[in-house]
Order: sequence, then C-alpha cells, then structure tokens
Amino acid sequence: MALAVVELAAHAVIQARVVDDDDWSQAAARVRDGYAPGDLIVASPSWADPLVRRELGELMSLEDAAPADLAQHRRLWVLSIRGHRPEIAPPTAPQLSEQIGRVRVLRWELPQPQEVLYDFVEHVGDARVSRVEGERELPCRFVPGGRPQGGGLGAGPITPARRHLCDPARPWLWVGETVLDDLDMQPRHCIWQHPQGAEPIRARFPNVPLGDEIVLYADLYYEHERHREHAPISVALFVDDEPVGRMTHRDGDGWKRMVASTRHAARGDRERGEVRVEVTSDDPHLRTLCWAATTRTAPGDGGP
Repeated sequence: MALAVVELAAHAVIQARVVDDDDWSQAAARVRDGYAPGDLIVASPSWADPLVRRELGELMSLEDAAPADLAQHRRLWVLSIRGHRPEIAPPTAPQLSEQIGRVRVLRWELPQPQEVLYDFVEHVGDARVSRVEGERELPCRFVPGGRPQGGGLGAGPITPARRHLCDPARPWLWVGETVLDDLDMQPRHCIWQHPQGAEPIRARFPNVPLGDEIVLYADLYYEHERHREHAPISVALFVDDEPVGRMTHRDGDGWKRMVASTRHAARGDRERGEVRVEVTSDDPHLRTLCWAATTRTAPGDGGP
C-alpha cells in the first residue's frame, strides 16, 4: 500500500514538471519575434533540443545545430526549463529574461573579438584530397552525389552523399562533411578525415583567405574515445607547405581546440594561400576523427 502511494505521488510530481506544448510554442514565438540573422538558438538542458528544433527549426541551420564554437554568432537565445543555464552562455547576466509558462527565454549579446573569414567545413567539396603511399600521392575520388549511409543511434556519423573516396577496400577512408557526437555527446558539424596509419590522408584547400590565425577543433565519435584505449591521432596544418600547427589528440581530450598563427604566411602578398590538413595515427583502428576549422582575424580586429 505504501509503495503504491509513493508511486502515485512520484507520478504527480513528474507530470507537474512536464512542459506543455503551448508553453514551448509561446516561448518560440517570443524568440521568433526578436530573431535576427547571426543569432544562435539552443535548449537548456541540451536533451530538450529536439523540442526546440521542432518549434524553431526553420531558424536553425545545420551549422547552428552543431556549432564548433560561438565565433560566428552575435547573440545567444536560450529556451531554458527547470532553471538550467547552458555552459556556453557568457558569465554575465542575460540582456533578456522572460518566463513564459514553464519555459524561460534568455538572450545574451556575444562578444565579437574576431571576424571569421573562411569556414573549411563549407568548402570541403572544393578540397583536393589524397592519401600518401610511400613516395606516391594517390588522389581520392570526389563523389558529388549519391545515397547517404549509416547514422542512427549508436551507429556513428552518417556517411554523406558528397565525399572524397580514398580507398574502395576501406569504406571508412573518406573525407567529407558530417555531424559527430563528441565525447560530451554534443553534435559537431565537421569534416570526417579518418587516418589510414602513419602515412597521411591529405586535404588541400586552395586560395584560402588566411587572416591572422586558423582555429581548429577536433574530436572522435564518443564511443571510440570514452574507453581511452586507442592510439593518439596527429593533425598537422600547413600554409603553402609551411608547417604552422600540429595537434595530438588523445582519448579523453574531447572537442579539442588548436590555434595556429598564419601571420608569417600571410605577410606581404600572401594574404591567401593553400591550407593543407594532414591526419595520421600509428594505429588507425576506430580513429574516427572529425575536425572543424576557420580562418579569423586577430582578437580585437574584427569587432563591430
């Protein structure tokens, strides 16, 4: 009898905490009224993200749903329930805070210390991709269309229709745009570039506006990183064949950031150049690397 009473009480508590669809709709309408291009919309806690995308999906691009960081956004909207605040929110108080039913709408102005000049994920179709085998550099064939493959819960990132195929005998050896669940289970819009071994998989991006630095993030599919039992991966950056940065990603690092200066390479008339990204690992087993990068102005040079 006592157990039944406890279960009924718990059920009442759970039902009382459920947010009505009308609350979501009205909160979304408030965001829609104030939305401007360059705004980012997130849910807090993150597991409520499907509900926010249901209401405001027309304002959320793939890049917005899985951002590398906040550099390309000017304002942050948050639809928060149960008092949650997202980790990405600035440490200051929000400029807007309105309670609409059980949903609180929050908005922050974001600092703009840098201007983003070039997004490598957007241009992966323009890249020239190859794999190195001894003294040879073997081009990877670009497939402009087809059927996406894979994806789904626990199945890893989707293999996109558009991708560079590097070896038909190794179907995971491709380079292209996808979305990764990182170590914190956060979606990341990024470039899949699985290593083949100690010899690199290369991606060359031509005529890139170099700015002052390249900001690169990289991680693996979370199931292949969380047990911390596989080999590290090296990501090397070159500008016009000049090395400018190298990251070693080890299991447990999560969505790891690297900043590489391009100032020397951009000196004089070299304001544009070829950027080369090479990925290697002594043991490529389950090294499902995905990276995202942008070129940017120096901090303080790109603000409004």
